[in-house]
Amino acid sequence: MKLKIIKITKKHIKEAHQIYNYYIKNSYSNFEEKIISHKTFYDNYKKIYLNKLPYLVALDKNKVVGIAYLNKFREKSGYRYTFENTVYVHKEYLNKGIGSKLLKELINISKRNKNIKKIIAVIGGIDSTGSIKIHKKNGFQKVAIFKKIGFKNGKWIDAIFMQKNI
Repeated sequence: MKLKIIKITKKHIKEAHQIYNYYIKNSYSNFEEKIISHKTFYDNYKKIYLNKLPYLVALDKNKVVGIAYLNKFREKSGYRYTFENTVYVHKEYLNKGIGSKLLKELINISKRNKNIKKIIAVIGGIDSTGSIKIHKKNGFQKVAIFKKIGFKNGKWIDAIFMQKNI
């Protein structure tokens, strides 16, 4: 595998959307319960782009095998320097270090943006070992666990918050 991490372009949106929806349907890492439309996914991409936040894709031979981006942590002005990260890897490319490489590059790009001071990872508490591992590896510290705060597929889910100061 020859992995390349680049800024997302419109031609990557369809594959990125498929990866995102896979995690909605098949995991507890995304607290959405219903898959999102292409328009909703694209609108989120545009919002991230217009806010000048990083949005990356990992490519293997031009196939999107992972996505990573930052979005506002909360809408209130007092959170203006804090952002939430998202990292998802295509199901056929798990356990190959792609998520960690995406996160590392996301952090490197974030360091060049004077408005990004804190990054928060909100990790679903079911089957979260891999996500916790890559965040620890990239300098995140566990700062909180909100017990049974999410509900999906008939199960209550903890939300694990990890934080990195930039």
